[in-house]
Amino acid sequence: MEDYQRANGANSEYAAAVSWLARGALTLGQTGTAARHLAETQTLLASLLKTKRVDDDNFLEAAVGASIEVEAQIMAARGNRDKAVAFLESELPHWKTWWIEARIHKNLDLLTLEGQPAPELDAAYRGSPVLLFLWAHWCGDCKAQGPVIARLKQKYESRGLRVVAPTRRYGEVPKIDHPTVEQEDAEIEQVWKTSYAALEGAPHPIGETMMLRYGVSSTPTLVLIDREGIVRMYRPTRMTEAELGRRIEAVLGP
Repeated sequence: MEDYQRANGANSEYAAAVSWLARGALTLGQTGTAARHLAETQTLLASLLKTKRVDDDNFLEAAVGASIEVEAQIMAARGNRDKAVAFLESELPHWKTWWIEARIHKNLDLLTLEGQPAPELDAAYRGSPVLLFLWAHWCGDCKAQGPVIARLKQKYESRGLRVVAPTRRYGEVPKIDHPTVEQEDAEIEQVWKTSYAALEGAPHPIGETMMLRYGVSSTPTLVLIDREGIVRMYRPTRMTEAELGRRIEAVLGP
């Protein structure tokens, strides 16, 4: 990394790489190392943001989002959960790109969502336990998670479980530059029919609001909601069938 910086100077790609080192260290529980990488990222960003906009630079956008995430998670790991929540809430109004907003919402949801009323939940689902499977049509991990969701749906739907699979448009369709809304919607439906055939009958609405509010910067994101509309699990990653099944059993009760 140091050789790269000497050769190329401080730039957004390097800042993104350092920010991901910070995330990786935090995942390994190395809070001190994460804090050092975060400090370097923030120094780089302070310079870069004087002349660049996150809207125009994907690497810069990634570095900003990751730095906000790591700073909040370090606070929480050190026992300052309320401070982390306040920090994330203060950052949210300053950023208007999808990925940064979604990443901030994700971290707020990790800290606050469980035990709270489910946001953006259609009233039609009240009274039933609901598993939200938030996915993307290009996402390989989502396709790997699909069969697990399908088996659990088949196992538990007789006990009232409802599966809803929200997604959104990403402006991406294979072999088409700048696809239209109609072209991407057709791609989403094609992927749903071919890769998620076992989930036939599960609603899969397309829209921005729910995906943003549930912080879907990582796909798949799984949310389990009880009959009273309270979030009992928020997990922005894949889950095993055994683990997710246990969580569903707990919500369904005897």
